Parts: sequence; structure tokens; C-alpha cells
Amino acid sequence: LYSLLTTDYSLLATLPMTDLRFALCRPTSSSRLIAACGLACLFLGLSLPALPAGPAPADGTVPPLTFALKDQFDREYTQALCAGKIAIVFEADREGSKFSGQWSAAIAAGLKSAASPAVQWVSVAELPSVPGFLQGFVKSKFPQDKTQWTLLDWHGRFIKMYGLPSDRCNVLVFAADGRFLLRIGGREVDPAAVSALVAAVAAAAPNGKR
Repeated sequence: LYSLLTTDYSLLATLPMTDLRFALCRPTSSSRLIAACGLACLFLGLSLPALPAGPAPADGTVPPLTFALKDQFDREYTQALCAGKIAIVFEADREGSKFSGQWSAAIAAGLKSAASPAVQWVSVAELPSVPGFLQGFVKSKFPQDKTQWTLLDWHGRFIKMYGLPSDRCNVLVFAADGRFLLRIGGREVDPAAVSALVAAVAAAAPNGKR
């Protein structure tokens, strides 16, 4: 309970940056594109290896992009937000959010250098450990600027639907038609995984658009 009350939830907020719709990071005075992101936690865990980049299984077991979540302003968003666009979804719990800034910065830089097509960035904060009576308090700790909103997953639906590990940043890529393409993530950034994501986005560009 103490950790829930003392967590700086504003660090999970998203910000529009250049041509990117969302990112799990906050801007610094020197850049709105590459930003530092962290979340105050009581304990630091040992570094774990990054998840290997992997395409969708051939048997199609990974569901297409599907969500219906509200932000801290109680505005509901669904997968319709990403219709016709490649979607890059950042998902992290409290511990994992400490690494989201590094991943988002590396991916943004890779996409920019490769002149990749514009994508729809979506961020999801996993908050299943927050009891119902504290949800209002937690929402109040997110930025009150309505351009800086984050989808709040109180029930861990993303974790369950996509089988995502905890305590690290998870990044999922979906095609413009909602098909799952790739999952990467971890704690420390894996340059090879970032390169795989950039290549996947380029290959999935709708009608060859860049």
C-alpha cells in the first residue's frame, strides 16, 4: 500500500512528440523526441535479458490488436484508434516503466533514421495491483493535461491476452489491419531487436507508404 501511495504515476504518462502519437516518456529541455522516463520504485531488480524479437506464430495464436481501455480522464479508446495504421504498443507495469524511456527513444531514433512510415504509438499502464478504492487517487497522479494521456489497464487484460511478462517494457507491433507482427522488449535495450522492429514496420507499410 505504501508503494502505491508514494509512486510517481506521472512518469507513466504519454506525450505527443513530432509525428509520433504516443510515447512512454517525458520530454527534456533539449528534446521532445528522445526523452527520459522512469518510475520511482522501492526496490531495484537484477537485470534480465531482453525478449528476443519474434514474428507472429504460424498458427495464428496471437490475437489481433484488441482493446477497450480508459485513460486517466475516463475517456475510452479502442483498437479503432489504430485503424489503417501500423500500431506500436508499449506496455509496462510499475517496474517495467523504468525501462520504457530507453526503449521508446531507441525505437523512435531507429524509425526516424530509416525514414519509416508514420505509426500510431499507444501506451498502456498495467495497474492490476491497485485496489478499486485507490483507483481515483492513482488517476489523479497522472498529468492533468489532456494531451498527455495513458490507457490504464486495471485488470491486466493486455498481460493476459498477449501473454506478456512483468517487470520489463513490452513492445508489440501490429499491422494496419490489426494483425500481430512482432514482440520485443526487456530491461536493457537490445539493438538487434530494435532493428528487427524497424524492419517489420518498413515491410508492413500500407501500400508501400513511407
